[in-house]
Amino acid sequence: MSAPKNTANHFDALDGWRGLCACLVALFHFHGNSPVYSWDLIRNSYLFVDFFFVLSGFVIAWNYGARLGTWSAVRQFLVLRIGRLYPLHIFMLLLFLGWETAKLLAGRISPPGPQAFAGENQMETILSNVLLVQSLHLNDGLSWNAPSWSISTELWAYVIFALVSVTAGLRHWMLALAAVAAPLFLLAVTTTGMDVTYDWGLVRCVFGFALGVACARLYRRRSDRPAAGPGVATLLECFALGAVVWFVAWAGKSNWSLLAPFVFAGAVLVFADERGWWSRQLRRPLFKWLGMLSYSIYLTHYFVVVMLPVFVRRVLDLDLWTPVALANGETVELFGRSVLEGTLLFALVLALTIAFSAFTYRWIETPGRNWSRALSRRLAGRTALAGAAPGGVPAP
Repeated sequence: MSAPKNTANHFDALDGWRGLCACLVALFHFHGNSPVYSWDLIRNSYLFVDFFFVLSGFVIAWNYGARLGTWSAVRQFLVLRIGRLYPLHIFMLLLFLGWETAKLLAGRISPPGPQAFAGENQMETILSNVLLVQSLHLNDGLSWNAPSWSISTELWAYVIFALVSVTAGLRHWMLALAAVAAPLFLLAVTTTGMDVTYDWGLVRCVFGFALGVACARLYRRRSDRPAAGPGVATLLECFALGAVVWFVAWAGKSNWSLLAPFVFAGAVLVFADERGWWSRQLRRPLFKWLGMLSYSIYLTHYFVVVMLPVFVRRVLDLDLWTPVALANGETVELFGRSVLEGTLLFALVLALTIAFSAFTYRWIETPGRNWSRALSRRLAGRTALAGAAPGGVPAP
């Protein structure tokens, strides 16, 4: 591998990856009557959540790996991460709560109506979603904004990372242990490979996150090696991209999918250098913009997927659900009366999600992140004043 080119705190090519993966997860959740639905890459795009976990571990370790030596630093770190995750999560949860409340009121005014607060959106799971513990094996299934299970695991992975760093120091053997023990554990408790969420999602997240941290450490240690030229870098990127696409399409929910974080870790290491042709494409404005919106795309798309059929049925008075026989003999209900209509609906879902994400990024994500940054600066200032005062000691 070549010496690292990127020594900044931001990786534009990896941000482009993040945006693409968020869009693929959005397509995975929409059941449109289109060949897109049957593509193996789309049907298995749930695995790109593990790309997020690996990339998160890489970026967090790159930016905070040497800064979590005190409790005050841990406090500031967690404030920043909560400010990054929580505002949009709560906003989307409130949208789903509003929809269930509207169904309840509509049913009382003109019964019978759709059953409210049922299925995934039961009252008893609200608190676990508010506290972001819905992925800690407390519920019997996914609930409310279903993709938020991974946000729950991310938050607790941050907590584990910070606490281990400040108390014991995050050792190489700990990362190796997580990389070996987590897939073996999942192999023992599930028959769906990496497809675990509300039950063993935290194990899945820690697995990918630990590999991401290991990637950040490996990336730093490559600085004394000779740099490769753009041609070699492009070949490496082609291989990494091909490996990701092939593996996701092939692995599915088999036990082989447990190797996904290793495949993604290799891609992260290759594209972090930003030397090849594919990296140049991922640094273009469109992909940088999608990367900026990626968190919003990931958390808002499920609401769009759920509400689009409702809008079409209630407002346009059209029932577009169509039974379709798949190549494996299974018959499923897909949205769209024809292949053309279903394909256009896939494009519509993606367009609506990106448009909605631009709104939530501007008005929910950005203010929340700014608030957390301001709070973190105030906490840092208080710690500095306490340490500088006569006889003062830094706050724990």
